[in-house]
Amino acid sequence: MRRPALSLAVLPLLALGLAACGDDDSGSDGGGSGTGSSSTRDYRDTPIDEIGEDVEEAMDSLETVHLAGNFIDDEGQKILMDVTVSRSGDCEGSMTIEGVGSMEIISVGGASYFKADDAFWQSQGGDQASVITGLIGDKWTTDSTDPEGFAELCDLDELLSELSSDDVAGDGSKVTGTQDVGGKETVTVSFTSDDGNAGTAYVAADDPHYLLRMDVREEGAMGFSRFDEPLDVQKPADAEIFDLASLG
Repeated sequence: MRRPALSLAVLPLLALGLAACGDDDSGSDGGGSGTGSSSTRDYRDTPIDEIGEDVEEAMDSLETVHLAGNFIDDEGQKILMDVTVSRSGDCEGSMTIEGVGSMEIISVGGASYFKADDAFWQSQGGDQASVITGLIGDKWTTDSTDPEGFAELCDLDELLSELSSDDVAGDGSKVTGTQDVGGKETVTVSFTSDDGNAGTAYVAADDPHYLLRMDVREEGAMGFSRFDEPLDVQKPADAEIFDLASLG
């Protein structure tokens, strides 16, 4: 029997090929769709490299952020994420792996826990899935041989380390217009991903200039919200935890 690996959840959230290294040299463009407010119009006229620096500064200042969206992993599977991560490494949320299953996830105090559905255990345990689910019941699972599990997923420092000013302000990036995202005015920036796919970044028009959304064709989309909202993750009680290492 395969012991399900927590490494399944170590997913490249920001690896959407976000580096904006396209071959369009047109630079900043004050045109585009939408009229927006005066603040949006003014920010739309900001040089593209300055927009990139503003985004990097705003995101680097965060202590917590909520991420929700989907992307395609290296094996071509679609991953749906809905998770809040923090600078301390604590996080909570949910994840669905297309063709595999869904799970709730928690990381607190440097240890990771998840509670998966029957489809997940069926995909991992095969004929012995019912034995596994019978042992686990409704408990949270962890792996004492790899307690950090998906800690990388929940580490805001790690996630933001992949986000630099070049991600939204590369040589081929340009401002294309404005759009409302979740009730907030944004400036839209087009770019080309590392894999050559067209992408759009949605940058808050008002200070702080957070990145509110990223869309990359054929790679995925991710939204960012709930900036610096308090996050209080509680470790499950010992009686509510099942150690996968006991499966052998």
